[in-house]
Amino acid sequence: MELTYYLSILWRRKWLILLSAILAGGLAYYLISQKPPVYKSEAIISTGVIDYTGINSGKDNPFIQQLQVDMRFNNLMEFMTSRRCVNLLSFHLLNHDLQPEDFGDGPFRPNVKVEEAEQDDLFGLNQLLANKLEDLKPEFENPKDEYYFNKVAKRFAYDYEVLKDDHLRIQRTGATDYVTISFESEKAELSAFAASKFSQAFIDYFESLRTSENEETLRYLGETAEAKKKILTDKQTALKRYESNEGLVDLESQREATVNQIKDLEQQRNVAQSTINASKKTIKNLEGLMDENAPLLPKTVTGDPDNTETLLVNKKILNLKTQVAEIRNNIIDGVGNKRQNESRLRSVKKELDKEMIALAQLQKEEILEKEEVEDNTIANELFQKHLEAKIELTNAKEEINIIENKLEDLRIRSKSYVSNQAYTLNLEREIDVAKKDYELVVGRLELERLETNDDESPLTIIEHAQLPEKAESDKKLLFTAFSGVVGASMATFFIFLLSFLDNTMHSPNQFKVFTGLNLIGSITKVKKKKLDLINLFAGDSGNAAFERFKELIRDCRFNLEKVEDGNIFLITSPREDEGKSFLITILAHSLLMKQKRVLVIDTNFKRNTLSTWAAKPLPASSGIHQLLVDAKLTEHFAVTSIASPFNNRPIESVSNSGRSQSPLEGLDEGAFQRFLAELSKRYDYVFMEGAALNDYSDTKELIDFSDNVIAVFSSDSTIRQADKDSIAFLNNLGDKFVGAVLNRINKKNMS
Repeated sequence: MELTYYLSILWRRKWLILLSAILAGGLAYYLISQKPPVYKSEAIISTGVIDYTGINSGKDNPFIQQLQVDMRFNNLMEFMTSRRCVNLLSFHLLNHDLQPEDFGDGPFRPNVKVEEAEQDDLFGLNQLLANKLEDLKPEFENPKDEYYFNKVAKRFAYDYEVLKDDHLRIQRTGATDYVTISFESEKAELSAFAASKFSQAFIDYFESLRTSENEETLRYLGETAEAKKKILTDKQTALKRYESNEGLVDLESQREATVNQIKDLEQQRNVAQSTINASKKTIKNLEGLMDENAPLLPKTVTGDPDNTETLLVNKKILNLKTQVAEIRNNIIDGVGNKRQNESRLRSVKKELDKEMIALAQLQKEEILEKEEVEDNTIANELFQKHLEAKIELTNAKEEINIIENKLEDLRIRSKSYVSNQAYTLNLEREIDVAKKDYELVVGRLELERLETNDDESPLTIIEHAQLPEKAESDKKLLFTAFSGVVGASMATFFIFLLSFLDNTMHSPNQFKVFTGLNLIGSITKVKKKKLDLINLFAGDSGNAAFERFKELIRDCRFNLEKVEDGNIFLITSPREDEGKSFLITILAHSLLMKQKRVLVIDTNFKRNTLSTWAAKPLPASSGIHQLLVDAKLTEHFAVTSIASPFNNRPIESVSNSGRSQSPLEGLDEGAFQRFLAELSKRYDYVFMEGAALNDYSDTKELIDFSDNVIAVFSSDSTIRQADKDSIAFLNNLGDKFVGAVLNRINKKNMS
């Protein structure tokens, strides 16, 4: 594809491109002229997204701040164009047109017909919309109401889709904090009314949502605070109840006191155990001495156990032991004054020892046999010490039993302190967590209350909508010029596209690209009805097209004369009607102009155009007839001359009778070969025409009888698969294939 070719096509189609531009511009001018005037009213509101300090590059990340600002603006404008917000504008416009007398003027859309039967429904809808505007509730609870509203809104062209797509425009004003709300319509009053009502309705609706959201937040935080407080109170109550039930005043101090008591009792137990060991040793030693002095010991007899005096002593001993146990418990538990308890314990133990001795004396009545006073004294002392040691042993054992019982109680109490401490610690931790949660929620609640009290609406109307004084410029000339450019561009594009998709062989270069075959000639397309070969070659015809055609024939003749291998040429083509007969005629005529001997044989039995141009044979052709007779070919061929419609010089020819058989069916191939060999001696050039390669095998049968093959292609033909097969066949002929001639070329494609 050459650029010059495309440019030449554009130049040839320049009037078409110009016409497309004129039509597109004229259509745009007409359509714009038919549109009604457009009035535009604007309101500007401040959003509060950016405060007076702007974006602070020293705080956080300015790029993140910018991203957040852009996101907030996008979210705000998406919300402003949502169905809920645009519905508020629809409510206002419908209320105005359904009850225009309330506004002091007529309806904006007076051409909407309302039937009398529908008056009550429209009145009810008007009241419903008025209530929704008062309550700022753009949603419908009843689907039937919403359906009827949408139906009426579409009738008045106040529905969401029309307002959003055709009339309402919302955009941020540059990089400022302002948003411009503009409304365009066919009436100035409608534009001003809509822009004013929408800006105010949006601010009121936004503020109601924000207030409702704040109230909902306060309510939620209040309920959460009450719930957290109840949880904290319940846990504190549970801890107090447990401490009261378990008698826990100061658990840590009680546990420490119990541990100290256990240590003291263990020391007392060790002392008592030492006393027992010492008493046992003393008793054993005394018993040994008593055995040595047995004769001197007093003899005793057992007293009466039911003696009244014995019973009284036992009762005193039991009472004293009980007192000793209580005093020791008080000392261990820390009840009362420690010194007083210890003094009292010593006193009671002393009295107990005395009663024990008295009991021993009552149980054993001594009958002394005194022989010597000295011996009796020693024996009495041993007996007395032995008795005292037993009493001390008994007291020590009693004390150990009391201490062991008390230690067991204290150990159990110590274990209970551990479990109680774990439980109370867990409760205390839960109380701390609940207290922190409660304080956090209370803090958030107080902060939210302060912010709600001090909060102001971020949206403010900076510039109210005004009644437009004149219509917006329709930019008629600009759109007309633009449409003309678009029309010309589209025409240019389609011309380029069609040229690109055109796979015809419209020029020699295109032919070489598509086929890869060598060209020996190119023939331009001429008006055949005006073609006169004799006059054309006689001199200058004065017609540039015919002169160009003549020179191309001469160029093709020149290339043909350079072929040295044989003079029998088979002229064929991939398809029918490519110009084989025409090419043979003009080549033969041009060669005759150089006094060359030329013979044309019509071997195209399928479409014998040359035979239809047959005229009386020339006098010099009598020898050819004899050759036909000798070769027994007269049944199929006859000697004639060519008288084409192009006024050619007389050309000797051999015509065929036309038949459905191939050229060699019914012929003697040897005789036909000898016939052609004789002709090649008599003539400088012998041209045979073959049938179309794509459709018939005739040409392939004639290949062996020719010296050279020439293929004719028409420039307005496309290359199909059958053509590709024929081209491949021609390439396989090798040197026998001289080349191709491209016929019917538009002279404009020859430059």
